[in-house]
Amino acid sequence: MAAELEFAAVTDFGLEAAADVFARGFADYLVRIPATAAMLLAMARADSVDLGLSRVLRRDGVAVGAALIARRGWTCRLAGMALVPEARRQGLGGALLRRLLAEAGQRGDRAMVLEVIEQNPPAVALYEGAGFRRVRRLAGYEAAGEPPATDRRAERVDPRAVATAVAVHGEPDLPWQISGETLAQLGPPAAGFQVDGVWLTIGDPAAAAITVRGLAVAGGSFDPERAGAALRAVRAEFPGRPWRASALFPEAWEPAWRAAGFTRAPLSQWQMVRACG
Repeated sequence: MAAELEFAAVTDFGLEAAADVFARGFADYLVRIPATAAMLLAMARADSVDLGLSRVLRRDGVAVGAALIARRGWTCRLAGMALVPEARRQGLGGALLRRLLAEAGQRGDRAMVLEVIEQNPPAVALYEGAGFRRVRRLAGYEAAGEPPATDRRAERVDPRAVATAVAVHGEPDLPWQISGETLAQLGPPAAGFQVDGVWLTIGDPAAAAITVRGLAVAGGSFDPERAGAALRAVRAEFPGRPWRASALFPEAWEPAWRAAGFTRAPLSQWQMVRACG
């Protein structure tokens, strides 16, 4: 007898219960994600996650997986999908993904985007098998100790000004999390900087590691030399602090990070897209 599959809205299933499904699904993931109801609400605000369109998968009444869907304009994003360990390799991930794509087409979305860790071959294969194509490789970076010497000074600016610069000067298909729309949701303790026409946002400077959240270079194209000089100048504002950048930045930008004393992190991602409808 075939299992009965239900696809409940997160808003109907409950935030706490949905967060528990995600937490169990990501407990052994390459990057551990301690999902909570507060995290889901934060993603709804910052990343435009629609909890009414996000789904919890139940098999014969038991929750075995969940997926988050974000929306902006004609584009939606699969912001996270997880299956609990005992439900994997049984075709359930494909069933959930097909349901999400069908719903996206029915509501008029023209494309679905996502990021997937390159070092997770089963997930890459799942998405490519569903028709997603690779846009670009995304890389992350780390730095510690003192930055390379610089005579540039970083000017503090409103993080919203950085978001505007990214929207105006950034590439049109940047990953969702470093787009101008996402960066516009940031406020203190996040901090914005401008260095000779390069715009940069970091997370909380008091955190254990300072995180680069967004980057843009005025002039219509990414200039690694100018971007690297700006990164050095902002690092100089916080001497001796560890830095990191999640694997969300186009691999082509790597020379800028290396010029600022960063090394590449081990994990990378594929930015992917699929037409809907």
